[in-house]
Order: sequence, then C-alpha cells, then structure tokens
Amino acid sequence: MPNTANMHRALEEMDNTQPDGQDLSLNRTDLTVKTLTAAGITNTGVAVRAGVEKQIGNRAKAGTTAGWTVGAGDNLPYMGTVAASQTGSTLVVPVDCLKVGDTITSFKVVAQIESASGAVTLDADLRAITNVAAEPTDASIGAITQVSVTADTAVASAKTGLTEVVAANKTYYVLLTATTAAATDIILLGLTITVTES
Repeated sequence: MPNTANMHRALEEMDNTQPDGQDLSLNRTDLTVKTLTAAGITNTGVAVRAGVEKQIGNRAKAGTTAGWTVGAGDNLPYMGTVAASQTGSTLVVPVDCLKVGDTITSFKVVAQIESASGAVTLDADLRAITNVAAEPTDASIGAITQVSVTADTAVASAKTGLTEVVAANKTYYVLLTATTAAATDIILLGLTITVTES
C-alpha cells in the first residue's frame, strides 16, 4: 500500500517548485522582501500617496463684506455667486476633507466669470486657524495670483508649492474676495485641494 505521507510531501514539493528549480514554499525562512515601489506609492513602513486632489463643494458662508449669495433657491449646486457691481465681497469656505498628517501642496479655484467686457477680480487665500490658549490665530498659507479679467472666463487658478502639514490643533479655510463691474457676475462651482497623504 502506498505511503500517503510521502505522496503528500511529493505533491507539495511539486506545487512549490518552479520549472527552474526555485522553491516557492511559504514555509521558507530564507526569503527577503525587498522595497515595493509603484506610481505614487513608497513603502517606508507608512503608505504615502502624493498628488491626491480632493474636491471641496461643502458649505460656505458670506464674509464680512456683503455681495456673495450662498444657498440660493434653485436647482444648481453652486457654492456661491456674486452679482454685478460688488466691491471686495468676501466668502469663507471651510476645508474639512483633510486628515492630520496630510501635507497640503496646492489648491485651486473652479469658477466662471461673466464679464461683458467689464472688469472682474477674484482673490483666494488658503488660511489656517491655530488653536492657542490666548485666542485662535489666523494666518495665510498661500494665495492664488489674483484673477483679473475683462472677458468671459472659466477660472481654474491654482496656488502650488505649498508644504503645510495638517495639524490636530488647526482648521483650514479659503477666503475669497470678489469685485464685479456693472453687468458682470461670478459663479463659484467649488475648490480643490491637493495633498500628500500619509
């Protein structure tokens, strides 16, 4: 009668051996796992993903200077709009899609400007509120180059080169400031923020 144990051992050896004789047995202790690399991923003990662009389309609120309309009664998902003949109108957009430890590398404004040959300007400043004992502090992380146009424009202006590491005692927002001439307007569709996740 055949020895069953020997037959099983022979089958295991066949399954774990490549045609070139390399042993692929999972029970081996002499294997070394080398560094795994892939596009955008580095294995350093912590998974890192660079260039992750996240959409910000959440709530916004009018700032100190009136002019922006938010939550308008229509079926369009715009974050906010600015009508004609407004000066220095401000809008505050919280950034709440971040994780502690992320590194902010850039942000972008997605908007449409109706110019009708009139002058329109739009500024956007990414800012951080830091929680400290005396009183929270408010500081700029980086701002886009001012958008200044006299023609209809699809805005996709970005601020790049940022290195802000998200901390547990900080919150972030974008402050937008708009000025519109007669017969002009701005539609803000949203923002995006690009991070390196870790």
